[in-house]
Amino acid sequence: MNGRLKIETALSRPYVPSSHYLEEAVYALMEIKPIPSLAVDARPPLNLVLVVDSSATMHHFQLTDEEREYWMGVAISRDELDRGEADQSEAVYWTGQTLLEMQSIASTAMALAAEAIKTLMTTLRTTDIITVIAFADRVHSVFTQQDWATFPDSCLTQMDLLREQRLPIAIGTGTFMAEAIRQAHTAVSQNVLAHGINRIIVISDGIVQDQEATLEAISEVQQQGFAITTLGVGEEFDEEFLMRIADNSRGEYYYAADIADINARIEQEMTTLETTTVTDLYLAVRGLGGAVVQDIFMVRPAMTMFDEIHTEEGWLRARIGDISTSDPSSVVVQFAPSLQAVGTHPLVEALLTWNDPGALGTAGNDRVVINAAFSDDTALLAETNSEIQDLVSRYGVFKYERDAQRAQERGDFDTAREKLGAATRQLRKIGEEGLANDMEEQLAGLGSTPNSSQVKRIKATTRRLASTRSEEAQSE
Repeated sequence: MNGRLKIETALSRPYVPSSHYLEEAVYALMEIKPIPSLAVDARPPLNLVLVVDSSATMHHFQLTDEEREYWMGVAISRDELDRGEADQSEAVYWTGQTLLEMQSIASTAMALAAEAIKTLMTTLRTTDIITVIAFADRVHSVFTQQDWATFPDSCLTQMDLLREQRLPIAIGTGTFMAEAIRQAHTAVSQNVLAHGINRIIVISDGIVQDQEATLEAISEVQQQGFAITTLGVGEEFDEEFLMRIADNSRGEYYYAADIADINARIEQEMTTLETTTVTDLYLAVRGLGGAVVQDIFMVRPAMTMFDEIHTEEGWLRARIGDISTSDPSSVVVQFAPSLQAVGTHPLVEALLTWNDPGALGTAGNDRVVINAAFSDDTALLAETNSEIQDLVSRYGVFKYERDAQRAQERGDFDTAREKLGAATRQLRKIGEEGLANDMEEQLAGLGSTPNSSQVKRIKATTRRLASTRSEEAQSE
């Protein structure tokens, strides 16, 4: 494993005026690519803690309207139907022979999540560590790293018990995540690998009922440099919250609209982890020669607004997190250039620091200076980098949509509609007609009461707008 970086830079404007200030900002794209190791079997060991939502909704069967009507009739005729609550909503619970028959033919999010985790377990190496924690109203340790090291077959059995709701204790039906994050933090800390990849992975399909306490627990994880990946399942979870967890800790966020996608998303995360060559990367930038750095944001592998940007003596500093050779990162630096004489001058300085998990946890660092060519030639000043301009436009869509989500959470539905409308217009401008049509449907259905699921499906797509383009946009 070779934890070095290849950094390429480009400007949205190859030339900037030397005699007057620009009315708009200039954007510098930094493409950060880890250099892969020549060794085929060189990946560092993994220390994984999986936190699995075991609330009632995770055990709900995925049924069509016709199937649900049929089984309701069967259960009622047998007196095998109970009513209760799941994630603060009314729910029905199947019991007795009806439950057994349904389990043999219908899938649940929990069943597929459990099978996906079992598949993951069979691919781990002897140097890897894994812990699984389940939560609902309370927390249950499905198995620990010590269990995995000593009785791996028993750990597979414990996953079956989780899937079948046959845990040794009753953990309730709600979605209270904070204590599960605290226990995951303890587990990843106790088993921390100084020259390995340490990661918490959260799988949930619900609305977290203790968000404030959970964010406090996330903050403690973040302070130690551990990343948390989140996987949202289905259509009824709070995507904005799961995304915030991932972004704040610099983990990945995945979306499985269909529960059948759970395994694919976990496989995607494993591919990223297994090809990670740089961990805990920090970027600090500042303007040179009178230039002022205004903002930093990520566009690849996923759009990210840095909720925490530290400022100190002219520097803006943000945590990029782990970098994988399978999914390099691209960061955009927004700045206002100063006035300079005709010629090439340095305008932005970037400092990068990181850890190399494959070299006994050694640290790395690099310095990059971004230069700009100053000119008074109107033809040269008219030149722009269309790729970077397109990336900035796509980030603008993501930001509009995220602003709409946050406005909706505050109950400010006028602002939410305004932002979604702006996002729709921008999508059409960049050629994403299919996504624009989807967003218009979301806009039309935006109600007047808080409901985080109403714009959820769109956000998962806008987050990847810089990495994937629609067929319509590509054909232009």
